[in-house]
Amino acid sequence: MTERKLLGLPAAGGVAVGRALVLRDVEADANGAGGEAEQRRALEALARVAAELGETAERARSEGRVDEADILEANRAMAEDPALAEEVRALADGISAVAAVMQATERHAVLLESIPDEMLAARAVDVRRLGARAARLLAGAPALSTPLRPTIVIASDLGPADTAELDLAGGRVRGLALAGGGATSHAAIMARAFGLPMVVGLGDEILSAADGEAVVLDGDAGCVVLAPSEVRLDAALRTVHERRRARRALAAAANLPAVTRDGRKVRLLCNASTAAEVAAGLAAGAEGVGLLRTELAFLEASGWPSEAEHVAALAPALAPLAGRIATVRTLDFGADKTPPFLTGVHERGLALSLAYPDGFAAQLRAIVSAGAATRLRVLLPLVSDPEQLRAVRALLPEKLELGAMIETPEAAERSAEIAAEADFLSIGTNDLVQYTLGLDRERPVATVQSAADPEVLRHIGQVVEAAHDRGLAVEVCGEAAGEPALAVLLVGLGVDELSVAPARLDEIRATVRSISAGTAAEAARAALAAGSARQALALGSEALLGEAGDERGEMVDGLGGVVA
Repeated sequence: MTERKLLGLPAAGGVAVGRALVLRDVEADANGAGGEAEQRRALEALARVAAELGETAERARSEGRVDEADILEANRAMAEDPALAEEVRALADGISAVAAVMQATERHAVLLESIPDEMLAARAVDVRRLGARAARLLAGAPALSTPLRPTIVIASDLGPADTAELDLAGGRVRGLALAGGGATSHAAIMARAFGLPMVVGLGDEILSAADGEAVVLDGDAGCVVLAPSEVRLDAALRTVHERRRARRALAAAANLPAVTRDGRKVRLLCNASTAAEVAAGLAAGAEGVGLLRTELAFLEASGWPSEAEHVAALAPALAPLAGRIATVRTLDFGADKTPPFLTGVHERGLALSLAYPDGFAAQLRAIVSAGAATRLRVLLPLVSDPEQLRAVRALLPEKLELGAMIETPEAAERSAEIAAEADFLSIGTNDLVQYTLGLDRERPVATVQSAADPEVLRHIGQVVEAAHDRGLAVEVCGEAAGEPALAVLLVGLGVDELSVAPARLDEIRATVRSISAGTAAEAARAALAAGSARQALALGSEALLGEAGDERGEMVDGLGGVVA
């Protein structure tokens, strides 16, 4: 059989090899008989889906995966929606239970898609997946097949419950390939949390794969190869094994300090949203957390969270950080993270929080309470002027280290003024790239590569200079901090702290230990004068390989994405 290469969008990084398992949705016969029995069957199927979602959410929460649990709980609430049940009941009076469930959820999905709000429209996918899951139950099919060998799951789309269930399949699911879907869907968020490489937007051709045929999935490049040649299959297997071996070797150095070859200390922290991510970061040698996201637990909230709700969400993640750095970012609502109660609101980040001082003050009190045993730092998103920091200090119940996130060119230009009111500065490279270059931050690969653009690097250098003039530390907590070549340039620009995903800590520690601060500074100066991001990245890579040409340096340069 001739191999077929299909291109899609990267949603969760990594390379995976396995056998195809195609999940096909149940076809509904709209002409089937209805009646009271079909009504009962349809409602029982929805109730069972809701119960399964609740059970999976409880299991995720007990394992410290709070964000995943919240997503599953939100989907359970959708399955229990009285309006959905009423529509299913009315439809099932004249058609089969399967058709009634599918038509009712499709109507709700279309209604959500018609709302001029990206976040609510995105929920349409979850509603459709609820219908597909209930239809499989009604047809007598299991929710998902349990694979017996390394498997690449192929489907038109997946809901978060489907993704969570696949994670429980004994580690045999190695990757996900979807005909539709999006890189910011709930399923993609779950896949990244579970470390499952994922490619979306592959088109219907992916559904023609034969069950059991070999598949190579590249979640970094966003492509899938069906029936790969022996040469391609062998190369992919070597990549998987090499990455595993490299990570094991790098993990052995987890307890070593992140110090350059000429003695400059770089503080390594981790980015996290859940207790599980905090634990993973500490296990990988992080000195603490440089970015604890707080908004993900409340993306389905019907109103501003109360102080008690904030404490309940924060406590599990902050508990392991007693005596360690805990940098808690206040709610970064807005744009692609807008809960239903803020539909139509155009502000974002700190400006949005300050517009609702009572809700904001409740979170600040909760942060102080939940983080009392930690070396607590409060981080403010999308700061635009120093007056905002003064307003926050007026709301704080006690004096704390207050950090400002510099995420726009305008904030970088005013970084000296902002530094005068802050205790530390943090650079969010994802947004800084978006606002500086006008790129789409929802495309992670493009964003990370573009962070090496000389204009972006100039802004970073400007922020570092302003902070250091005030004796303040600067951290970078965007995705760029987790890329070796970019980390070299950041160290060269004088960045003091790098906060990265737990899975990237070993690699970035090895990067810091493999270079000298002097060589990194030379590379950074050259990168500022480069003609493109590609040229600047090449300078970072050359500096790294020039000083780390041994096996470790080769491993660092060869790594990329999550090991399948």
